[in-house]
Amino acid sequence: MKDLLSFAWPDILNFFLVFVRVGVIFSIVPFFSAEIIPRRMVAIITFLLSLVLLPVVPQVQVNSNNMGVFYLLLLLFHEFLIGLCLGLAIDVIFSGIQMAGQLAGFQMGFAIVNVIDPMTGVNAPVTSNFLYIVSFLLFFALNGHYLLIKAMVDSFRLIPMDITLPIHGFLFAPVAYGAKMFVIALKVSAPVIGVLLLVNVAFALVARAVPQMNVFLMSFPIVIIAGLVSLVVVIRLMAPLLSISLNQAWRFMLAAMSNF
Repeated sequence: MKDLLSFAWPDILNFFLVFVRVGVIFSIVPFFSAEIIPRRMVAIITFLLSLVLLPVVPQVQVNSNNMGVFYLLLLLFHEFLIGLCLGLAIDVIFSGIQMAGQLAGFQMGFAIVNVIDPMTGVNAPVTSNFLYIVSFLLFFALNGHYLLIKAMVDSFRLIPMDITLPIHGFLFAPVAYGAKMFVIALKVSAPVIGVLLLVNVAFALVARAVPQMNVFLMSFPIVIIAGLVSLVVVIRLMAPLLSISLNQAWRFMLAAMSNF
């Protein structure tokens, strides 16, 4: 039994490390990290995908007699960092779009119209949930899931499973890339904010010109209608923006993996 375990130990270790890297990625990326998705289902998908990737990834060359707890912890930390980096590349895009929905909803007066987001399990404006769902559908339409799987496969080729630690560039790259979340939020919400700003300025001029008119009550439906029309324009423009963001995410993954 001991000889059999020693013979199968490299395959067991490789599968475990692949499972850790893929599991960390699926625990961060949208949809699979949602509150409505059972953790057991995510674990099963991770297990099956790890089995598929196991024959094509480079194996860890280690002697089982020299394997210690500290060495194993370093291997796990190595896989955790890589999975965290790859999952962050996709999660930043959807977090930025969700933030854009919150900014647009605030300008439209939907700040108090919050519902439970089924993906994150927190209160969010209806515009935020709507843009999040639209972006998620566009993610599949633009073959973003294929890009994620390709990144996972390439990560095992570019960063083999060993105990090498990243250089300092790897630590600063996620911080710099995370700032793109605010850039995406501003780009998506800019049309809505710009249109509503003009509407509010117009109502301010009307209030100065006709003081007897109750501009405050008149502004609510018009602001909502203008915001919804602007959201339609935003949705039409989200496909090229999401495509550009996915290309940036792919470049970030390659740049981050090269820093190992």
